[in-house]
Amino acid sequence: MQHTRIIEEHYYVMLHILLLKVFGIWPHDKSRLLLLQRVLIIILNVTFICMQLLVLITSRYNLVLFVKTMSFVLPFTIIAILYCSFILKSKNIKNLHYIIQEDWKIIRNKIESEIIQKYAHYGQFYVTLIFLYTCFVIIAIIIIQFYPIIFDLISPLDEPRPCKLIIGLEYFVPQDKYFITKALHELISAIICGLIMLTTATQMLIFIVHSIGMFKIASYRVRYSLEDSVLYMSNMEKERAIYESIMQIVIAHRKAMKSSDVVISIFNVPVSIIAILAVLSLSTNLFRVGIIYLMIYILNFVRSRNIFCFITIHLVVLFAASLIGQKVMDYNNEIFRLIYCTSWYLMPVPSQKLILFLMQKAGKEFELKIGLIFVGKMENFTMLLNHALSYVTVMYSVQ
Repeated sequence: MQHTRIIEEHYYVMLHILLLKVFGIWPHDKSRLLLLQRVLIIILNVTFICMQLLVLITSRYNLVLFVKTMSFVLPFTIIAILYCSFILKSKNIKNLHYIIQEDWKIIRNKIESEIIQKYAHYGQFYVTLIFLYTCFVIIAIIIIQFYPIIFDLISPLDEPRPCKLIIGLEYFVPQDKYFITKALHELISAIICGLIMLTTATQMLIFIVHSIGMFKIASYRVRYSLEDSVLYMSNMEKERAIYESIMQIVIAHRKAMKSSDVVISIFNVPVSIIAILAVLSLSTNLFRVGIIYLMIYILNFVRSRNIFCFITIHLVVLFAASLIGQKVMDYNNEIFRLIYCTSWYLMPVPSQKLILFLMQKAGKEFELKIGLIFVGKMENFTMLLNHALSYVTVMYSVQ
């Protein structure tokens, strides 16, 4: 476990590692129950999706039923794809941990150590914040789901309040029988799937935050290694100092780009599929709001709570992915700007050539590109929203 000490100490919180081990996707786990854990979770997820799709067969088909069913099926399908991708890419994720371990070895001084630790702890902070928010959402869902039963227990009425599941599932039993059992099954399945989404997404966030930390180290080296004091050395010492500085900048910059590229290469195909399904899922939920729940929302917000919750989650995830990609691109551009602001034109000609090569490399836009369909930057967030709204328009016209 010595090789994972830095990873566990600086990038993960204990609850995060515990959940990754429970779901069988901690890459360093060698438990004998690993295969059993994965099989059980996959079976739970697949059967939960199938039970939702069975509603289309057992109920009278119409566009409203199809949209309502797919608005839940698509998010859980996304979670299933994400979970399976972490299982299939377990060795690649382990290698990525080794790459992070190697990145720590190039740290040269206390300030660089503080920079990389700061961004590692940023990852821990974001994970903790997301976990707390998730706990709040889970408690709220439990209260909302069971509030009719709780209300009946504390204030008995002549007729019990009607109870209804959040997600449409086909159990092949009468709708009003075994409500508590069905509600518990729905709740446990949804919580497990939600926690899988949480643990996998936050793990990807940790990797990207580490890349941003490496970009900041490269920026620091540009700012303080190519300072004007170097120009007052003798020619021999000056060229040697400049060569050494440029080499250290290139190492940090290449490692920052490598860690980002490795993350993208690992999750390129699954995230491309997920991006398409996420836009379709957002479209179906927006369509439900526009067609089915507009008046209900005005009259009674509680009955439409799940749709607005789903839409909010979709928008937050798409916005966060776009924002992270934009930050990576901005930090890479900052390196070019800092190099350009140095007194490179006063350096010896051989050093100027090296600086120009470095500027040429840093001047190219570095983007988190998922396949050929999604580039992580803020303008693409609005593009995805436009696509989602255009699909809603198509569904309106079909109706």
